[in-house]
Amino acid sequence: MEALEFHEPRQRTSARVALALDIHRSIAACNDYLARSNDVHALTAALMLPCYRAELQRLQLDRAEERELASALGQIAGFDPA
Repeated sequence: MEALEFHEPRQRTSARVALALDIHRSIAACNDYLARSNDVHALTAALMLPCYRAELQRLQLDRAEERELASALGQIAGFDPA
């Protein structure tokens, strides 16, 4: 299976936003496994997905951090959400 590739955004991010980006990458990887496969790795992804979502929610990013995260995710996806 081909690994998902993400390019780091050009801007510097805070540690909490960097952690949120890592969690988003994990969620994307889980979704990729679920979409492409039905093997043991997909089962693991299905079990881990709620954990990653809960971890992201527990971060409780403030509005400035959410904007920074949205901007970083937009850069990764190739567009600017602003």
